[in-house]
Amino acid sequence: MAGDPERWRRRGLGEEDRISELPDALRLQILSLLPLKSAIRTGVLSSRWRDLWAQRWPEPSSVDICFPSGAGAGAGAAASRAELLAAIDRRGKRRMDCLSLAFHAGQLTPPDIKRFVEYAAACDVEELRLRLDGGGGRGSRGGTRRPGALAVHFPIGSKLLARLSLRGLHLTASANAMVATLEVIHFHSVSLTDAALKRVVAACPRLRELELRYCRHLRRIDFTTDGSANLRSLTVVDCSRATELRVPTAPRLRSFRFSGAFLCSNIFGSTAECLEHLYLCSGGPETGLPRTNLPSAVPRLSNLTVLTLCSIALQYVSASAANTVMERSMHSLRELQLLMFGMANSNLADIYSFLKACPCPQLERLFLQLPTNTYDSFTTNYLAVAEEEPPEGGLENLWLVKMTNFKGYRNEMRLVDFLLRKASCLNKLVLIDPKEVHPQGLRKHSEALPHFLKTDVLLIERASPSAQIIFDESISPQIQPLHSEVFVRI
Repeated sequence: MAGDPERWRRRGLGEEDRISELPDALRLQILSLLPLKSAIRTGVLSSRWRDLWAQRWPEPSSVDICFPSGAGAGAGAAASRAELLAAIDRRGKRRMDCLSLAFHAGQLTPPDIKRFVEYAAACDVEELRLRLDGGGGRGSRGGTRRPGALAVHFPIGSKLLARLSLRGLHLTASANAMVATLEVIHFHSVSLTDAALKRVVAACPRLRELELRYCRHLRRIDFTTDGSANLRSLTVVDCSRATELRVPTAPRLRSFRFSGAFLCSNIFGSTAECLEHLYLCSGGPETGLPRTNLPSAVPRLSNLTVLTLCSIALQYVSASAANTVMERSMHSLRELQLLMFGMANSNLADIYSFLKACPCPQLERLFLQLPTNTYDSFTTNYLAVAEEEPPEGGLENLWLVKMTNFKGYRNEMRLVDFLLRKASCLNKLVLIDPKEVHPQGLRKHSEALPHFLKTDVLLIERASPSAQIIFDESISPQIQPLHSEVFVRI
């Protein structure tokens, strides 16, 4: 039969797809009535719908503006600014999916920022990204608003805005605002007050993803009276002045990532049964051990499937578990990543203590980032953690172990020996030696693992006859933890 065989097959089964037979103009009209996320999903309907969503608005449906670095605030920057403004004027106020604006300090004025934001609102943009580089970002102290600082006022004004990303700007927020469509917010190096953040969150009943990075003016991140009922992912990275994190009700929270000086929080009170992904890192050994209740709650999170802990968080967890009579089981945990600032005896004891106090019978993948220093410089045992004997079981389903910065030191070898002898289903043990970092960004690979050391590892008795020990880094990039973004240098 002539024509599309799939079409005739569907007709024979009484499954004729009449919508896909519509002319492109009508299908584009249908797509223009859908939010961006739903329009993209229509690509799975059939080959005729695939990528059609990208044509639902007149070209360009997305506008990406990036000012070149080094242009400064002279005549060149003024000419570039005038050219870009003229370009958006020519485009007109037609609908668009995304507006992205990246620029450097001195290239745009407050009226310019206001004009871009108003243009985005007039075009009913669904995703807005504004990025200021060199305006007091991650390395600055942040906080107070400088005279002439570039500011964005919330709400933006687009009645269809679903994703908002700001970097390096100041943010103010109106009280009692409502942005019913906003689902994703990313703030990086944004200067905003505690009250402004509360207003933003309260204005977004559909908010499902919130990311706060290097927002160093925040002191108390408190959503006690604000809506976080639909929040599914929360990330807080190095908001260094924050001393408290209050999220009393987040029944749908699935992912929580925290990096920085540990603080007090009640976030696990309402999320113990639903949290699946957890990342806890103190930001480095120099932060010490302040009073916190974050890591001590980890053993209660029995539904975790992916867990990342730094060695300081591991100390808290081990000490907390040691003081608890009832044994906790992390029966759903499939992947564990440990970011070790040191590998002294106490650090090894913490690993053993965790595996014994919080058995992980379903653990399949274990990742360890060992310290990059050439000696165990971080050996202070802040908490009184007794020496631990290795656990007897609990690794029956472990099939992959990857250690980076492996140098063959005594405690590293003890851990390798323990894993090879106890993991009866182990398929791969990947050991990656550290790389020397030289000036000009060059990396020089030195033979950090001599032949005799590799021989010692290969001679260790293995519980799994199929276990492979791999020293080749070429396969390493293909084996990454789910929490592959590490916010601190080990």
